[in-house]
Amino acid sequence: MKLTSLRPILISSPVRRSGTTLLQRLLCSASNTLIYGETCANELFMGSNLLLNKQLLLQASKAAHNRQLKAVLDGVVNDWIPDLMPEIDGYLQVHQNAFFSIVNYFEDFAKSQGRPIWGVKLPEWNPANLVQLHKMLPKSKIIYLHRNLEDCVRSARSMDMVINEQEIYQFCQVWKQAGDFAKQQLKGDGCLHLNYEDLVEFPAKTIAEIEGFTEAENIDRSIMQEKINTYSDDPKLAINEDYLKPSSLTDAELELIAAFSNQTVTVC
Repeated sequence: MKLTSLRPILISSPVRRSGTTLLQRLLCSASNTLIYGETCANELFMGSNLLLNKQLLLQASKAAHNRQLKAVLDGVVNDWIPDLMPEIDGYLQVHQNAFFSIVNYFEDFAKSQGRPIWGVKLPEWNPANLVQLHKMLPKSKIIYLHRNLEDCVRSARSMDMVINEQEIYQFCQVWKQAGDFAKQQLKGDGCLHLNYEDLVEFPAKTIAEIEGFTEAENIDRSIMQEKINTYSDDPKLAINEDYLKPSSLTDAELELIAAFSNQTVTVC
């Protein structure tokens, strides 16, 4: 169940407000690269999950389903048949073809625009699904972006993604669990872990590393000078501003964030 010619770049992070859009903008500035957004990434996320779930479920019950189908085709209909299905191998092949047709279209369109390097970005992409998808598309490349937790929370608060201490606690949990899992499971030549702080503090070195990993050509370094974290018509923007500044946090919220930030993970 692999299509070895497809080579998407899969960009993610433990939580939102980690810099995945900045990375998308940088890569899209390269003349040979196109990184689709979160709707397209969700197509890969949901489609791969559906395909894998269908395979696990129907392979286990294939013999029974096929026996039931044969009986009905032979005229035996006095039985409980509300879940009658067509021949299972063919049915699974249709699901596989449907998933890969979407991936193929993403690649074919990018190539038609003279941009053979392509990918998608989705913060909070379940790292377990990224592992699965990387197995299905073995030539895919994963860029996983890590950012300081406090900065993520401040940015999320400014966007009203977290509005109270309970929501911040849940946000921190996701940051910790997803980040640790990614560090443990996303390994090898096809995975690149980046620190957002390195991108900001050492842009020349970090962008060169991104170019080497993705084969993107001539990323526009000036993209780093423009701060964009919302739509230009966002009502929360003040007059003459186009950037939502990070929000302040209470002492209790800062202590909560510090507790998660100071936890360590043992890498197996």
